[in-house]
Amino acid sequence: MTLEPGSDAELRWRKWDGSPHWVHPVIVLGEDETGVWFGQQQGTVSRRPGADFHAYRPNVKVLMPGEQWMPAFFPDREGSRIGLYVDIAAELRLEEFGASAIDMDLDVIVRAPRASPYIDDVDEFSEHRRTLGYPDAVAARVLADARRVRDLAARREGVFDGRAAAWLALMER
Repeated sequence: MTLEPGSDAELRWRKWDGSPHWVHPVIVLGEDETGVWFGQQQGTVSRRPGADFHAYRPNVKVLMPGEQWMPAFFPDREGSRIGLYVDIAAELRLEEFGASAIDMDLDVIVRAPRASPYIDDVDEFSEHRRTLGYPDAVAARVLADARRVRDLAARREGVFDGRAAAWLALMER
């Protein structure tokens, strides 16, 4: 990893056609056997053309080698609206500034920390598959990844086994 723990970084998302999408300012937390962990403080402003989003809770994200999806974990607190938000991606990779990826529209979400995971934005994915021209092989992989991530999250396996709690604790100090 060329990114130093404690340094500022960005997660830069774009759409399939190359147009800009979300930019998330983050802090590099470190690296373990899972991948490279990034944190976002409560109140941090993420931006995309035409919209801003203020993080209502601290959260952590991990970029895992060989995977084309990035989970964001949120603390399990009373009043939490989201426990998990996973972006399904293409071309997800580490960069000198942090990470970059293509947002493939599909997300796996757990609305409350203990709710069941579900796949979101299937309609947006279908529309963009047509209008942005996702190749069939890419679309099939994205759908398969979304199902696999949903199932892993439901079983609390892999990265969803609770290991994010230690990284979240760093953000809540």
